[in-house]
Amino acid sequence: MKKSLIAFAVLGAFASAASAQSSVVLYGIVDASTSYMSNQTTTGGKKFSLDNSNMSSSRWGFKGSEDLGNGLKANFQLESSLSVDTGTAGSLFDRIATVGVSGDFGTLNMGRQTNLAYDTLIQVDPLNVAHVGTNPNIALGGLNNATLYGTHGSSNGFSSATRQNNSVKYAFPSVLGGINFGAMYGFGEKAGDASASSYMGASAGFNQNGLTAVFSYGQMKDATNSSTLRVYTGGAKFVVNEEFTVKVTYAENELNTTGRTIGVFGAGVDYMLTPQTTLTAAYYANRRSGDMKAKADQYVAVAKYALSKRTAFYGSFSYAKAGTTAAKDQELGLFIGAGNKTATRTTVGLLHAF
Repeated sequence: MKKSLIAFAVLGAFASAASAQSSVVLYGIVDASTSYMSNQTTTGGKKFSLDNSNMSSSRWGFKGSEDLGNGLKANFQLESSLSVDTGTAGSLFDRIATVGVSGDFGTLNMGRQTNLAYDTLIQVDPLNVAHVGTNPNIALGGLNNATLYGTHGSSNGFSSATRQNNSVKYAFPSVLGGINFGAMYGFGEKAGDASASSYMGASAGFNQNGLTAVFSYGQMKDATNSSTLRVYTGGAKFVVNEEFTVKVTYAENELNTTGRTIGVFGAGVDYMLTPQTTLTAAYYANRRSGDMKAKADQYVAVAKYALSKRTAFYGSFSYAKAGTTAAKDQELGLFIGAGNKTATRTTVGLLHAF
């Protein structure tokens, strides 16, 4: 009951703000789908489910800006995760909670926000960030895996390393018509040791004449400042014509204490069959080395039919193949059940954005 009252109070406060400032908006995505998956148990058991966020992450939030004059604006964004299949949400504004300013000098945001590896990869991801929970570029390249990466960075003990708490992110204004740079720092906030649980990163990109090329570097410390996780990401997207787009990515992260290196190569194409129908094919090669050798590959095909600018039906088929049935290989396959070397997934869903 207390939680409900708090939630209504928060919504009421924002409703008042929205009436006072026309720039404040409520937005979100609601995505639900049915899925069939093979080889989910040691005996090859199947799984049927109603899933959340197979085309895009379900979410809701508020964002807005205030014109301060002379080209300067104050901005904020508050965004929460949403599980459509159960009607539950994560911690309030667990996805984004930022306030900042923007102008001719660029954009500065402070709070909880995504790291630069994630920001880089989502611009050129072969699947357009579909199947976010098992997308190798997000789970492995963008560090959205609490087991592998949750002990490093300023969100240590709170969530995966995809989002960093206590962070400042600065995007420089574009120069020469399409070149951009970014920088980010996350405070570990440990007394007596400024580096412990910290994050720092830098990015660069180019976007012009149908070509997008992006790169980033980041490093995170653990809570004792005895271990460093380094992250390298890059990729490109080329719009060949109105119907055809090609995308290529590579992401790699290294843990200095064990030598563990995880790399993800991705490639894919989008083909606009009709103005309403888009077909996507993607391939990911996931590899581990340094501390042990492991590998897995994913092949995914997606068809999306736009009913309107905000609503779409979609269907997809995925096939994952691990190097062996060992856990080290299955971990890279991302949706292969224990004791299996392969798995398939067939999904049909509906997405609405507001």
